[in-house]
Amino acid sequence: MGTPIATFYRAKTAEFSAENAIFDMNLMATQLGTAKKIASAGTKVVVPAMESFTVAEGGKYVLKHKPVAAPTEIYAINGDSTFGVKYKKETAAGADVFAYTEADKTISLPTGLAVGTDMFVMYEYESENAVEVVNSANNFPVGCKFVMEVLGCDVCDQTNLIYAYVIFNNAKLSPDFDWSIATDGAHPFSMKAQQDYCDKEKRFGLAA
Repeated sequence: MGTPIATFYRAKTAEFSAENAIFDMNLMATQLGTAKKIASAGTKVVVPAMESFTVAEGGKYVLKHKPVAAPTEIYAINGDSTFGVKYKKETAAGADVFAYTEADKTISLPTGLAVGTDMFVMYEYESENAVEVVNSANNFPVGCKFVMEVLGCDVCDQTNLIYAYVIFNNAKLSPDFDWSIATDGAHPFSMKAQQDYCDKEKRFGLAA
């Protein structure tokens, strides 16, 4: 008649998902299968710098940081804050090109620009005050132990607090997640519990 008369379960799955109200670089590093890098004086991190400035008398502009490589292009900014004309770097400044002097971090602006023109430049520099997490296509999360502390209460007496722990002895975070940058955004994560084959009871996790 097509009606099952018996069901045999031979395997189980367990998955946990949640959202962290605070964006956590350590959690992201674990999700991506990498490590968080904290910059210091001895181990600097390459970061981007974006500077807006106004053309002044003399046609010079000094960058705030020392670039890893000289900027290759600068932009004029339109009145609506959009990018306008792009100017490329040459060995000497001209009517529609600029030059860069590495010794003093100075941009010699195009001679055709009028004083008061708004400009934009983007480059990279080494910082000792930064944190870096890199997402690489060949790095993935590894198995780990997940411990979650839970605070609840008796359903009939809210003053009777109950503490519990949910433990996955062998869990793996998913590297697939959506990171939404918004005022109400959160940091989502999910993981799958896997059998601990060294445990004769084959436990996925514990609740205590």
